[in-house]
Amino acid sequence: MAPLILASLTYWFQHKHNEEIKQCETELEERESRIDKNAQLAKKIGEGNYDIDIKLTDKDDVLGRSLLVMRENLLANKKKESDQSWIAEGKDIISNILRLHNNIDDLSYDVIVNLIKYINSIQGALYVYDEDNKVLKNIATYAYNRKKYINQEFKVGYGLIGQCAYEMDIIYRTEIPDDYVTITSGILGDQKPKSILIVPLISDEKLQGVIEFATLEEVFSDLTIRYLKELGEIIARTLFNLKVNHRTEKLLAESQKMTEELRENEEQLRQNAEEMRATQEELEKSNEKLEAQIQQVENAQKRLYSLLENASEIITIYDSYKKMTYCSPSVINILGFTPEEMMGGKDIDRLTRRGEAMFSEMFQQLLNEPGQPVSIQYTYMKKDGDKIFIEATGRKPSKRLS
Repeated sequence: MAPLILASLTYWFQHKHNEEIKQCETELEERESRIDKNAQLAKKIGEGNYDIDIKLTDKDDVLGRSLLVMRENLLANKKKESDQSWIAEGKDIISNILRLHNNIDDLSYDVIVNLIKYINSIQGALYVYDEDNKVLKNIATYAYNRKKYINQEFKVGYGLIGQCAYEMDIIYRTEIPDDYVTITSGILGDQKPKSILIVPLISDEKLQGVIEFATLEEVFSDLTIRYLKELGEIIARTLFNLKVNHRTEKLLAESQKMTEELRENEEQLRQNAEEMRATQEELEKSNEKLEAQIQQVENAQKRLYSLLENASEIITIYDSYKKMTYCSPSVINILGFTPEEMMGGKDIDRLTRRGEAMFSEMFQQLLNEPGQPVSIQYTYMKKDGDKIFIEATGRKPSKRLS
């Protein structure tokens, strides 16, 4: 019995030992396979191939799990670098365009065209904020590879454009409002965009404008939204600088125009002053001449008055009603009356009846026969009461009697 039991035990131990050896060999093969697979995975990752399919069959494969985590991190970093590179490249494209232009209209068109191409949109528009009128003006519109001419304005707070400006934040819609105006394509028919993205252009917390994009895709990617949001500040800063430059140029032009007008006005004033000075000199000469003439007239009047006053005759003028209108001052020396005392019919009152009749007859004859002198002789009462014998000669000129 003992040999039989010993043989059985020996067989059992031998069989068990063989199974353990086989199990160790299997585990060794699996470990070598796992190491080989991880080595291949590490090689692929090292070569930059992150798209390989990795399946962990052993939960205890710490190295494989670490390699999987490393691949995911590298994929994330690769995508991050790719996104940053895409954004940086897009910024460089637009920044170069911004440096090329000094005119807002040309700049707006060039920017919107290149942005539409870069983000793969179908249409876009750029609105510039007019601070004076408080409106957003459509400066450039581009759709379906063609420039569009649209005269459009939005007040802040009105419409999606005005709402974006009021909120100073991005508006992203995947459900297009019924009243949203879109540009149709002859190729695509009346198909409306499926998504719209409106981005405010803000610099130093001040609104400079708004850019608008539409696409036939279901959504704008987060990367595109991030890119446009970062780019908006760059565009806004350039628009602000161009506005300042334009305003400065306008003020400079107005200043130059005003200076030129002042120069012209100054020249005109100088010419006017010279003309006034010449006119004043002429007036002074004319005044001197006039004063000399007045003085001559006054002297002549004085001489005439002196002659009339000292004359041996009395000169009188009558109207058609036998009323004396003038009497020479010589009447004082001859009759003793002043000229005023001879007026008002008083001269006739001092005649005798016969003298008055003779005077009336002479007056009537002068009226009937103008141009013919008539002489009469009559007696006249002087102021001192003496009587004097007077010979009077009368004649009738064109319209006056003397």
